[in-house]
Amino acid sequence: MKLTQLITAGLVGTFVLIGSAAAQNAFNDADKAVEYRQKALSVMQNNFAAMGDMVKGDVAWDSAVFAARAADFAAMSSIPWSGFETEGAKPGNNTDALPAIWENWSDFQERAEQLESDAQALLSAAQGGDEAAMKRSFMAAARNCKGCHDQYKD
Repeated sequence: MKLTQLITAGLVGTFVLIGSAAAQNAFNDADKAVEYRQKALSVMQNNFAAMGDMVKGDVAWDSAVFAARAADFAAMSSIPWSGFETEGAKPGNNTDALPAIWENWSDFQERAEQLESDAQALLSAAQGGDEAAMKRSFMAAARNCKGCHDQYKD
């Protein structure tokens, strides 16, 4: 396994463990909640950008790499949301999150759930090996990401 895959797998595992604990115990520090969600979203973005480079043709298509990135993206897709729930982290310090998130909380939650669903569909397409299906699933997730960023990120 490549070093980057080992590092990513370790990060995903760490975030999954931290995520389940955070969901159960919430954060007692708003800055830590913001940092948590930002780091989780950053890992998601890095994986998504690598897939996007393939979809756009900026790098050679590699179904195995795409599938690995889709797996990491899907694993992370449920992680960041608890970092938005802590008092004081709404929107928090040093963040691009807009107050509109908490003003439209149910919409934000629906979008987060849809992203999780999109990430699972992307993973299924990637595991199926059909490049066209992978690209379609990627674009569906990208539309959801963009819609949420347009409304909820400065």
